[in-house]
Order: sequence, then structure tokens, then C-alpha cells
Amino acid sequence: MNKAEAISNAVMSTKLNQGRREGIKEGRELEKIDFVRAMLEDGLPLEVISKYSKLSIERLEELKKENE
Repeated sequence: MNKAEAISNAVMSTKLNQGRREGIKEGRELEKIDFVRAMLEDGLPLEVISKYSKLSIERLEELKKENE
């Protein structure tokens, strides 16, 4: 393997790992939204949901409107 191939492989590996991390983060965020929607459906106060989900009241109000 020459130097150019080694650099190319390193760049591709870095991009692949970055993509995986972003995908994992996105998956966690979607899972959080699912839990928040369930809490909203159960009628929990927005302040309580915000405290545990770390989402803003404004974001929770948006999700609540989407579910109506």
C-alpha cells in the first residue's frame, strides 16, 4: 500500500466512524422523542417531561401539537 492509499483509507475510516456516531446519536434522539410522546399521551405535565427529557417546553409543545 502506498502513502496515498493509506491516507485515503484513513480518511474513509474516519468518515465511517463519524457517520456511525451521528447515526447512534440520531437513534437515541428518536427514542427519546418516542418516550416523550408516550408521556404526553399520559398527560404528564410539560415541566416534568422537560426535567427528565432535557427538552425545552417549547419543543414539548411542538410535539404535543404534532400528536393532536
